[in-house]
Amino acid sequence: MPKLFDMSTDRNGRFTYAGETSADFGMIITGAPTFERPARKSQAFEVPGRNGVILQQQDAWADVSRVYNIAVAVDHAAELPAKVYGFTSWLNSIKGYQRLEDSFEPEVFRLAYYNGGGDVSNNLMQYGEAAVSFTCRPERFYKSGEIPKPLTNGASIYNPTRFNAKPLLHIEGSGTVAITLNGETITAELTDYINIDCDRLDAYRLAAENMNNKVAGTFPKLAPGVNTVAISGNVTAATITPRFYAI
Repeated sequence: MPKLFDMSTDRNGRFTYAGETSADFGMIITGAPTFERPARKSQAFEVPGRNGVILQQQDAWADVSRVYNIAVAVDHAAELPAKVYGFTSWLNSIKGYQRLEDSFEPEVFRLAYYNGGGDVSNNLMQYGEAAVSFTCRPERFYKSGEIPKPLTNGASIYNPTRFNAKPLLHIEGSGTVAITLNGETITAELTDYINIDCDRLDAYRLAAENMNNKVAGTFPKLAPGVNTVAISGNVTAATITPRFYAI
C-alpha cells in the first residue's frame, strides 16, 4: 500500500496548506484543480434613454475557489474513520488566510482559507472521496517575488507581470527618509529601521510595534515594466520584496 500510495501522489500531485502537505494525511488527488478566473469588482448603472450602461470598474478582484478532488484508501475497514477525520481535523483546525501551494503550479502560491463543510463518501469502508475547497485571494503570487532585493537610489526594478505589485520595503537609517517609485513617494521618520507593507498599508518596526504615525505620503506600487527608484535622506541600507503576482 505505501508504495502504491507514493506512486499515486507523485503522479497525481499534492497540495500544501499552512505548511502541511495533503500526502501526509493519506490524501490522493484524483482530479486536478481548474484554472480559476477571478471576477473584477465593478458596478453597472442604467441611464434612461442612453445605450449601454455607466460602468465603474475597480482595480480589485473577488476571491476565487480552488477545489481538489481527493480520495483516501485503507487496507482495513476500521482504519477509514481515523484517516478521514485525520485530514478533516487538520484543515478545520486552521483559521484565516494561509499559504496554499500545489504541484500543479509549482512556481506560484496563493493565500487561502478553508471553511469546511461537505461530506466524504464512504465506499464500503475501503476508501472515501471528497472535494476539498479553499477560498483564495485572487492573486497568484510568484515565488520569485518573495526574494528581497537591494534598494538603491537610481536603481531600476522590472515587474514582469501586467499588474501593480504591492511590495514590502525594509529601510534602515535615521531621520527623515523618502522612497519614490514611479513618482509615488512615501516618507518615514527613522530611529533605526522600519518595515513598510504596501499591500496592508501598514508600517511597523517589530511585528507588534505599529509605526503608521511615522510615515506619510503614498504607499508605492511596482507598475508593469521598469520602475525607477529614488531615495533621499540618511539611508544606510534598504531592501524591497516585490511580491509579483498575476490574476
